[in-house]
Amino acid sequence: MIPELFRLSDNDLWNLVYAKYNTGGGVYKIIAVINGQRVPINRFLDTDKQGILYIGKATSYINRVIALKRSIASNYKGTSHICGRRYKYNPKIASLFPYETLYIELIPSDSPEILEKKLIIEYSNEFGEVPPLNAV
Repeated sequence: MIPELFRLSDNDLWNLVYAKYNTGGGVYKIIAVINGQRVPINRFLDTDKQGILYIGKATSYINRVIALKRSIASNYKGTSHICGRRYKYNPKIASLFPYETLYIELIPSDSPEILEKKLIIEYSNEFGEVPPLNAV
């Protein structure tokens, strides 16, 4: 099954996420997509062909994804989400992965904390480090 991606800059993001997941939650990944292709990211041990920039969890996608969207958007001055702070405080990241290229993949889960931890550990084991916008 190919995961559905939602464009972070989509003005209708809230409605799209709500229509599909209501108030449900799970894990989410931030991915850069250019010309319909995921952008590979060179990592310490290998190249991440999925282009994962961040892995996070949400008990409710609506609240967390909207906070993430706002914190990354260039016209928003707040820093309510750690991913947004890291994205904005490193201009080189924003220049390599412009806001308009960022997508979010949602993976529903009744245990988002457990799934997030599992996915970050798997990522770290494969690439020798966590995704670029995650905390160490």
